[in-house]
Amino acid sequence: MDQLRQKIETAVMESEYDAVLAIGVDNFNYLTRTVLPFAEYYPSRKTGALIPKEGTPVAVLPQDWSQAVREQGWQGEVLVYDENHGYETGAFVKAVEELIVGMGLDDNKIGFDAARVSKGLMDSLSGKLPKVKWEPTDPMLRDLRVIKTRGEIEFIERVCKQADRGIVYALMHLEGAVDSPGYTISEITERIRVHVNENGASGVGLLNTAFGSEGQIYYTPQKGWVKEGELFRMDLSAHYMGYWTNLGRMGVTGKPTPEQENAYRENLRLKETALEMLKPGVACNEVYAHVARTAEKQAIGFWKEPGIGHGVGVSHHEAPYLNLSCSTELKEGMVIALDIYTYGPRQELVHNKDVYEITGDGSRKLSWYREWEELYHVYGMRATH
Repeated sequence: MDQLRQKIETAVMESEYDAVLAIGVDNFNYLTRTVLPFAEYYPSRKTGALIPKEGTPVAVLPQDWSQAVREQGWQGEVLVYDENHGYETGAFVKAVEELIVGMGLDDNKIGFDAARVSKGLMDSLSGKLPKVKWEPTDPMLRDLRVIKTRGEIEFIERVCKQADRGIVYALMHLEGAVDSPGYTISEITERIRVHVNENGASGVGLLNTAFGSEGQIYYTPQKGWVKEGELFRMDLSAHYMGYWTNLGRMGVTGKPTPEQENAYRENLRLKETALEMLKPGVACNEVYAHVARTAEKQAIGFWKEPGIGHGVGVSHHEAPYLNLSCSTELKEGMVIALDIYTYGPRQELVHNKDVYEITGDGSRKLSWYREWEELYHVYGMRATH
């Protein structure tokens, strides 16, 4: 990932800031090229990546996360703070204050990821460092993250394969076991998680399976039994070395009805319509509008409110966004999770979510491990499961 490190260093050097401080978990991971263990589940524990124009970058962390970034190859310094030295974010603020003063940046302009920092935390930092000119650097970070390096794309492509293999391996357990001995929805969900990790993923994020009428809404508790004849949806996000995929797959238990097959074909038609527009120079909202017009013309109902896709990278849902309000122009190096929801015969949400790299003349599928051009049929007899 040397190319990414150079890209970040160049952006900071050419910016108007004397240093950049990233506090949001995703931005920290991006700037340090590491993954914090379960940091999103600890909203009061803060970390910071300080990248100065001059001097060595510093990661500010609590004790138990410091070893994790060292072991992942972080080449900057590590400043460990003692959480006994302040309530909630107090110890972090004290550590950042001492770091910035020690580096002689306490009367300089520092960019920070304002969209990830609460007013309370920013007030604390401003109070401790009154001469620092804090400036939001979110546009710079967004522009950096939205165009991936070749190494980043390779990580995303790898985790796409790991995720799809995990789904297929889990479905193999389900085949021949729907009626006897029976299968719970929570068990198939858990088998997906296990197999994704067994195939090499670093972690699993969003994970949901919805069968039958439960699939009419995006998420339902994982309860009940798998039943014959039901359309089902599997939604999954997973990462490899901090880079995410976000996939959605469809199947049916038993032989699909003509109505179920037709519903899936309608979804694929809209997806092909979107792929025609997935190329450099096309604005995100133009892709969305093209799909909306096609859906209306062909009388295909689709779930409009979430949009039809988004970026993936160091998070499983990030810019750019394929919706009506995002006018970002697609460029080579962007990575898009294309996600169009239509409806099944029982108003189940239907989609076939794949991940694409924007290339010089179009797009390239990164989630290529299996073609999902038909509903996955779960049936058959097995001696074991």
